[in-house]
Amino acid sequence: MEDRTLLYGIARKDPKCFETLVDRYSRYIAAVVAKVAGGRFNSYDVEEITGDVLVKLWTDGPKIMLRGDSLKPYLAIAARNHTLNVLRKRQRVIESELEDDAVSCPSAEALAILRQEKEAISGMVQDMGEPDREIFIRRYFYLEKVRDIASRLNMQEKAVTARIRRAKDKLRIHYETENP
Repeated sequence: MEDRTLLYGIARKDPKCFETLVDRYSRYIAAVVAKVAGGRFNSYDVEEITGDVLVKLWTDGPKIMLRGDSLKPYLAIAARNHTLNVLRKRQRVIESELEDDAVSCPSAEALAILRQEKEAISGMVQDMGEPDREIFIRRYFYLEKVRDIASRLNMQEKAVTARIRRAKDKLRIHYETENP
């Protein structure tokens, strides 16, 4: 089935066309998402964004006009844009939570110190390898429970707890050596 026919079927809400779309392009969309995310997403996040892109195509099917004969360019752009939006949203949440602490600081000097600390901690977290970075962010920025993190990453709770402890120790040591 050609992509134009596939898109026409999706516009008519034909479930067989949607199944064909999923079979044909899921891996392609996931590859685009993973490439744009640059390792900042786990497989669950990639699957979720891939699903969002496919559902958007399903809902917007009647509005889509192909320039060529392939859906690939449209899907690549949709996947890239959705991935960038998710990354921006996550970054805003992290920055917002870190800046909430700064609101309670009375002096400009204390606020400047907090900003420096935020940048230092943010940089240290970004330098962590996977899955440590994801575990740390999920635990301390999204306040997820250890068991939920372990379940999501297919790890033992003890392993997640140990990684959190080691990451905290490394951050503390690094922070203390950088900021005596």
